[in-house]
Amino acid sequence: MNFFGEHNETYQTGREIGSGGEGRVLEVNDHALLVAKIYTTLPDSEKTDKLRTMLAMRNDSIEAYTAWPQDLLHGQDQRVTGFTMKKLSGYVPLHMVFSPMDRKKRFPDKGYNFLVHVARNLAGAFMKLHGAGLVVGDVNEGNILINGSGIVCFIDCDSFQIRKTDGNGYFYCDVGIPRYTPPELLKEQSFEGIARSTNTDNFSLAILIFQLLFLGRHPFAGKNTTQKDIDEETAIKTHEFAYSLKKKRKKLLPPNDSMQLEDLPDPVVALFHQAFEDKTRPTAAQWLAALEQLLADMATCSLTKLHTYPSTMAACPWCRFRKERGILFFLDDSYLHATNLLSDIDAFVNGFKTEHLEIERLQQPFLFRDLTVAAPEAYFRQRAKMIQAGVVFSVVAGLVLAFFQPLFLLLCFFGPYAVYHYSPWRRELEAEIARRKKEHATLERLLREKIAEHDHPGDLLHYERGLEQLERGVATYRQLPEITEHKRQEMEEAVYNEQLSYYLACFKLEHHEIPAIGDVRKKSLIQHGILSAAEVGMLAHTKVPGIGPRNYQVLLSWQRQVASNFLYIPDDAKMQEGMATVARETAALRARLEATIRKEFQAVNYLKDHIMNRNAVLMRQASEIAMREQRARMELEQYQHLTKPPFYELIRRFNKGKIR
Repeated sequence: MNFFGEHNETYQTGREIGSGGEGRVLEVNDHALLVAKIYTTLPDSEKTDKLRTMLAMRNDSIEAYTAWPQDLLHGQDQRVTGFTMKKLSGYVPLHMVFSPMDRKKRFPDKGYNFLVHVARNLAGAFMKLHGAGLVVGDVNEGNILINGSGIVCFIDCDSFQIRKTDGNGYFYCDVGIPRYTPPELLKEQSFEGIARSTNTDNFSLAILIFQLLFLGRHPFAGKNTTQKDIDEETAIKTHEFAYSLKKKRKKLLPPNDSMQLEDLPDPVVALFHQAFEDKTRPTAAQWLAALEQLLADMATCSLTKLHTYPSTMAACPWCRFRKERGILFFLDDSYLHATNLLSDIDAFVNGFKTEHLEIERLQQPFLFRDLTVAAPEAYFRQRAKMIQAGVVFSVVAGLVLAFFQPLFLLLCFFGPYAVYHYSPWRRELEAEIARRKKEHATLERLLREKIAEHDHPGDLLHYERGLEQLERGVATYRQLPEITEHKRQEMEEAVYNEQLSYYLACFKLEHHEIPAIGDVRKKSLIQHGILSAAEVGMLAHTKVPGIGPRNYQVLLSWQRQVASNFLYIPDDAKMQEGMATVARETAALRARLEATIRKEFQAVNYLKDHIMNRNAVLMRQASEIAMREQRARMELEQYQHLTKPPFYELIRRFNKGKIR
């Protein structure tokens, strides 16, 4: 579909790469660094003015941390229907670092210090955006992306709160997720027309930092010490910070098997208390300074580099969780028994050396410089006849000179021609020359055929194809460790997801309060087989009446909220059974590959020997034919020499005194 920019640029959209509550994100053809956000509902004049204001305030500082609008897109009716923004390749949503399996898949070499690094970068991004006069507003783990270097980037920036250019009011942020919203805003009936501030952003920032440092845990979720249900929204409104070290009578306590607030340095602890228990929260700059210090003071476990932790702790907490509770927060593979089936990969493949055949081209013609050819007997008979004719001509010429001098000059000019062309032996000579030309042409043709067959063996193509197939087999054999590792990862992920799915299935929709998902929507979801948090992912390919993209995002957020309390305790029996299955599959694949490689190696070696032996024979045959061809050519040249008028030969021989 074609759209037009503010200055009549043409943008052609391609494949859809994402969708949300407001619209779809599409690739932009011929613009590898751009994507387009197309609204499901055309924006009103207020939204259009906001987008134009954002376009005007665009600068490098803002674009360093955001997917900021770069150009507005118009449809055929000239109405604004979306905007272009930079394409974020290699980025994933922030919540992908919360769970151990997601961390292992996306960031396999990253430990706890990476989470601190991301938290530090997040604080730096908020500091820069606040410094530019922006308020993020709708802060959540889904609209913040990170890459493998821990770089942070905000998406859905058109929901930011932005001051109008005339200074009279704001373009407000009308959306938000309750679990990231400060208590003063949760008390409002709606987010529409509500002015936010950097202080409200700072509450949301503190929650994200807490989730990063506490591996996805929410600061307002924990063990309830009362008989009354306390959900996250209620806990936020009543300042029930579950990890607080100040409150004596708390209704919420930290959940089991979690890091404790006292595990962190005092400056970080103080900032969390201020963020969740005071009205004036720490700024992004304060968080940046504290997190930089925490990052500088990290310790590393002696068992694995993935186990980094605050140096204020006496020992590695991740090893303690694993030893005492069997819980893995960082999957480093040390709990899996490695297979020794692949210890001699190189020893096998090194026995199958392959080489491409280089056929040395034969040179044509073959030159036998020392070859001497004696004229055949028939040649001498023909030459004798020519000499006799020359003698007769000389006698006749002498008589003419003596008695008919006026005819002598005419005889000198036409006599030799007449002697040669009308002598009875001429037809015999021409027949002999024709026969020898045919013989020479046949030998030339045979020589070319032998050279062509030698230089371009018919089996060479089969050899090269067989060689390529052998090399592919050897390459696949060398990749057996990677193939096995991939199978092992799939197995481990299946065991992990089975546990997670069982855990999520315990959270029934009908038993939980979910923002914007009332009884009618719950009933519709249940009728379509979505009974619990475990089935929420089905909405990606299942249409449910009353559940639009925005509701889907709410349900995904709820699912992530539930999953944040999941603890992965590997089932050793299943894991070892899975490892045994992987080992059997690897052994079977290895045996098949070895048999195939041996067979193909034998086949290409047979072809190679056949080609080389055949070429040696062809070389000898070509040499023999070349010698015969050269001899035939030399004899032909001797006969062709006889076709010259005999008068000149006679004179030449008289001058040399060879005719007496």
